[in-house]
Amino acid sequence: MKGKRIVIAAATQLYAPLLVLLAFTLLAGRAPGGVGLVAGLVFGLALALVALTFGAGVARQMLPPVVARAALGLGVLAVVGAACLPGLAFVAQIKEAGLFATTTAAASLFLFSVFERAPTLSDEEW
Repeated sequence: MKGKRIVIAAATQLYAPLLVLLAFTLLAGRAPGGVGLVAGLVFGLALALVALTFGAGVARQMLPPVVARAALGLGVLAVVGAACLPGLAFVAQIKEAGLFATTTAAASLFLFSVFERAPTLSDEEW
């Protein structure tokens, strides 16, 4: 790392774990509906920050595409199950967890597809 990029790398090493912690804190909180979506977007933001700073390969190690596809499927299944069974215990938490998994997986898969199509964004030096 050379020059000004070392400051960006240090800031990313500080803020990416804090963003992931914020996402899980939002998910664990007792706030009313829609928190799973916001938590997934925050987690996706942390992945995007790492991918832009350290390259797409490092972001793929954080959340491999196979795991992202599995999370996407399980998240959709959880949201549909929560919508079909409204009388189930903990249905709100299941729905929020499904929204979190779906949003996180979709954001990471979108990010990986963009980085694969644009080689100038992937792993080259600035």
